[in-house]
Amino acid sequence: MKKHLFSIPLAASLLVLGTGSALAQAPAAAASTAPQAELSEGEITRWDPRTLRLTLKHGEIKNLEMPPMTMVFRVADASVVGDLKPGDKVRFRAEQVSGAYHVQRIEKAP
Repeated sequence: MKKHLFSIPLAASLLVLGTGSALAQAPAAAASTAPQAELSEGEITRWDPRTLRLTLKHGEIKNLEMPPMTMVFRVADASVVGDLKPGDKVRFRAEQVSGAYHVQRIEKAP
């Protein structure tokens, strides 16, 4: 009978460790190949820089599974909106943060 270099418990440990490191690397690899964040379309109906609230009449927001509607979003600071104004057609990225909807990025639609 041939002698093996590894015991069964040692081989099992190496298998588990090898699998764990492969799993730990998977999210980083997936993130690098993920498509750029999808933008939704809308129109600014109101912008209040004092309260940092932006009202958008928007189409479907797929990443939030939200149907078209008009609603108020928050922004981190006025520079997010820049020189955009009511009536401007826009493309934007919104996220839900601590129970409130925030526009993370917004740009004038072409």
